[in-house]
Amino acid sequence: MSAMTVRLLHAARDALGEGPHWCERERCLLRVDIPAGAVHRLGADGVPGASIRVGEPIGCVVPRRSGGWLIATASGIHELDASGATTLLANPEADRPGNRFNDGKCDALGRFWVGSLAMDGAPGAGALWRIGTDGTPTRMIDAVDVANGLGWSPDGTWLYFTDSGKGTIHRYAFDPASGSLGERTLFAQLRDGGVPDGLTVDADGFVWSAIWDGARLLRFDPDGRLERTVELPVPRPTSCAFGGEHGRTLYITSARVGLDVDTLERAPDSGGVFTLDAPVGGLPGTSFGARHACRARDVPDGTVTP
Repeated sequence: MSAMTVRLLHAARDALGEGPHWCERERCLLRVDIPAGAVHRLGADGVPGASIRVGEPIGCVVPRRSGGWLIATASGIHELDASGATTLLANPEADRPGNRFNDGKCDALGRFWVGSLAMDGAPGAGALWRIGTDGTPTRMIDAVDVANGLGWSPDGTWLYFTDSGKGTIHRYAFDPASGSLGERTLFAQLRDGGVPDGLTVDADGFVWSAIWDGARLLRFDPDGRLERTVELPVPRPTSCAFGGEHGRTLYITSARVGLDVDTLERAPDSGGVFTLDAPVGGLPGTSFGARHACRARDVPDGTVTP
């Protein structure tokens, strides 16, 4: 793979930009700013669209096949419409009021997988949940420190899951039909130089991980060997997702939260959205309740749409 150039697409100044999701039909990137409680839309040309704010922190957003979006917050998993109105779908951690939901994605059959964390940083208080297309929650992994990036192998037989608190990415055998997990193996672990955050998987089965407080992306081969390091101009990249023309643009979100004045002077684009062109593409994002990438629908001008 040839050298790749990282470019600033949008100087967003997100406090904690996260959860990038490319919608092919709308040709836009969805992302959230967690503490702002905002869902943002960004065109492929870097021109921002309208935002939706919901009044509480949002960990992630995915489109729904039937229209609108699914968002994960401290108060549960909600359906969101273009007006900003929310409807609770599930709150599987009602018994853990100190937690909030964090990163999440849909599998190939449209089930929503979302993790949680303790807002006070307590270890082992989080979990990974599978939310069925009927809204039924199932706890799949417990005793998680900070549930974060996840993704599937191109053939759907492996699930990759990041626990940032432990600095690990594990790989689980995955049954695409039932959504069940099998044998777990350690895929990658960082002991210094940053923390693995969001991730994505490319069409060759390589795993890209954004390294918080590491100012870089790491690309691992399907056996967990480090294949490539991509240096970034910001210390806190948060996640990445493929999209754009031919699906070969890698979009990278980042954060400003917690950075001191000196660091922000050295990295003024912290909180921005970056891109790099990769010679291999990624897999399309999947909508909740769908087997396919998100679809466009007619909505009023100035709204975000799947």
